[in-house]
Amino acid sequence: MLPLPGDMLPLDADLAKRLDRTRWTMRTGPLVDGLINHLVDDLGEPQEILTSLDRLAAATSKDVDDVRIALTELAAFGDAQVQRGQELADAERLEAHQRFRLVMNWDHLHENRVQLSIKGDDA
Repeated sequence: MLPLPGDMLPLDADLAKRLDRTRWTMRTGPLVDGLINHLVDDLGEPQEILTSLDRLAAATSKDVDDVRIALTELAAFGDAQVQRGQELADAERLEAHQRFRLVMNWDHLHENRVQLSIKGDDA
């Protein structure tokens, strides 16, 4: 594994923060994309669904921790809310089997996320 830039060079705090955010986005981006693809392609962009981490993990072929990370990212950026009952819930603290309501903000998501798609020959 290659060393991180901050391990080799003195970095100012702002640059170190930006690099950390870039690394985190590279880690979480595919997880978020997988969850969004399931919600769009398989479920037709539902406004909300009643589900659990283990159900989403099975539907997306990811593990529960990866789904938890994706949900946390969606909530942190305002693309979704995770609710238990009428209260907001912290996706990081959900048990795998606990049911929750995932409420999507599709307008926000579409305005703020870049999504690329590759069309087949029939496009």
